[in-house]
Amino acid sequence: MSDERPQLQLDEDFTFACHKGLQCYTSCCRDVTIMLTPYDVLRMKKALGLTSSQFLEKYTHLVQVPGKAMPLVQFRMNEDNDKKCHFVSEGGCAIYEHRPWACRMFPLDEHGMGGFQVVVDGVRCHGLVKGDPWKVRDWLKDQGATQSKEMDGSYESLVSHEWMQEMAGLDNPKVQQMILLSLYDLDRFREFVLGSSFLDRFDLDEDTIFAAKTDDVALLDLGYAWVRFGLLGQKTLKLKEGVGQTEEDK
Repeated sequence: MSDERPQLQLDEDFTFACHKGLQCYTSCCRDVTIMLTPYDVLRMKKALGLTSSQFLEKYTHLVQVPGKAMPLVQFRMNEDNDKKCHFVSEGGCAIYEHRPWACRMFPLDEHGMGGFQVVVDGVRCHGLVKGDPWKVRDWLKDQGATQSKEMDGSYESLVSHEWMQEMAGLDNPKVQQMILLSLYDLDRFREFVLGSSFLDRFDLDEDTIFAAKTDDVALLDLGYAWVRFGLLGQKTLKLKEGVGQTEEDK
């Protein structure tokens, strides 16, 4: 059966609101599939005061797609509470300012080439009937979805790279663990960078090293550079003179 919901462009209008006065308030935060980007994990683990390893173990599980290098990190719903989000209550979201990109997008999702689509109907989501008029562009900006998308630009670029789709052998456990370490488990990646031979092999300036020590976003940028260097052969990192690429980097 075809999907009859219209495709929307950035300057088109839709109606929506979400507040405690709606009977359906927070019902959308139950039994949904949310894939987390690296930037989502970065923000959520900091908001909760957890290490990246603690957050990943407690709130996510790994989805590995056969033949694909990029593992998917899925947010785990609370099985002990009717599959609700761990962070939602009658009063709303406890980490609202740090919620994932998918939550910021609701009730929209990307659809087609540059388009968007409303993902629920007015029976389930009363805000689509009793809401306010919005242009898609203004809604995304208001919810911070545009900023989150920009921060995940490196992720989108990596996932869509043709080599990541076509290169044989990239779905092996070693490659996927490299991606998880450098993009999602940032606290452990920092330990790896500072405690292994990483800095002896790669020619990084002092500003980059300092930023990686103190700033998770800068560390994530370094993680992307390492993945692109090791998997795609791009010149995103420079080996020190006389140092060859090791199996660890491939």
